[in-house]
Amino acid sequence: MLFNSRPEQNNLFCVPDNSLRIFLIFLVIVFSLVFMSSSAECKSTKSSDRHPGTEHIKTRLSEVKKHIQEKKKEIRLSKKKASEILNEIDKLDQQSSQIQSKITPLEAKKTQLTSTIASAQKEITSLNAGIAAKKNIISKRLVATFKLQQIGYMKILLASGSPVDMEKRYTFMNDIIRHDELEISEYLTQENDLVAEQNNYIAQKSQLDALTSELNAQNKALQSAKSQKKKMLEDIRHSTEITRKILVELQNSEETLRHTLQSLEESSETGTGFAAMRGKLPVPVKGKIDNIFGKTTGSMISSKGILFKIKSDADVKAVYDGRIVWTEWLKGYGNTIIVDHGNRYFTIYAHVGDIGVKVGDRVKAGEIIGQAGDAGLDTEKSLYFEIRHGETALNPEQWLGIR
Repeated sequence: MLFNSRPEQNNLFCVPDNSLRIFLIFLVIVFSLVFMSSSAECKSTKSSDRHPGTEHIKTRLSEVKKHIQEKKKEIRLSKKKASEILNEIDKLDQQSSQIQSKITPLEAKKTQLTSTIASAQKEITSLNAGIAAKKNIISKRLVATFKLQQIGYMKILLASGSPVDMEKRYTFMNDIIRHDELEISEYLTQENDLVAEQNNYIAQKSQLDALTSELNAQNKALQSAKSQKKKMLEDIRHSTEITRKILVELQNSEETLRHTLQSLEESSETGTGFAAMRGKLPVPVKGKIDNIFGKTTGSMISSKGILFKIKSDADVKAVYDGRIVWTEWLKGYGNTIIVDHGNRYFTIYAHVGDIGVKVGDRVKAGEIIGQAGDAGLDTEKSLYFEIRHGETALNPEQWLGIR
């Protein structure tokens, strides 16, 4: 039969079973895709309301990376600049120290020359007074001699009443002549001495003038170096980062000092009474304490000593008997002296302008070992002072009895 025995319902939706199943599956897939797309769009819209878009995030990340790179570059440059500044300051400090080492003997020589010239002036005045007196005596004697010649020596002798009287007159006249000759001889000697002393005075005065000129030139050079340093320090004080880097650079010098003390420990003497001097030691220099032991500000390095600020030139003195074991230039510290007091106790004197001792010298408490200077980050006269037991820094204020 061409048709089924069971008549079919007249319905537009009536389709064979397989076709219906396929159609339904298709509809489910379509509806699912539409729903998922709408849901994703909704989520995307809500997400965009809460967080930046992908492109915005990428832009921000790029900016952050760029900022980090710039900061790294800035740090590298500031570290390099800090090192350059510290090197330049150290160079100026060494230049100042070398100039000062020339000025000190020049000033001593100037003082000596001034004293010599003053003595020469006094001697010239005395010689002039003596010559004037001699001139007066000789002038009178010449008048008397002239008058005697007018009378005649023979007449005087022949006028004698006896041979004895003649002999006396002869002796007396010879004595007068010899005395006159002596006066003239002394006069001529004084004249020669005066000429010699005047020539010496002129030579010394010329030398003093040349010395004064050289001193003025050296002092001018010293002031120039100090002015340059002062300006550099004023410039870097506006940059906290550079100042911090400079202080970090100074830690290298601290490390050098530590290694030095480490090597000096092995040869430290024994048997001295330094340990019993806690609270009794005299100050190494007269001045005001500017920074205290152990002080740390922000990123600054901790101070292992104390700094004495000084208004003018001042002598630096050993605080206790000992032996000079180190006298060298240390970057950031300037001229530095280390004294061994025995049993691994050391005192350190830095910022010294002129060193007055050498390695191996024995010193007594209160003995002058140098002059205060202005090295490192200071522009005023100062002395940096430390006390160490081996490598361990001790509080100087407790040992010097400063409260």
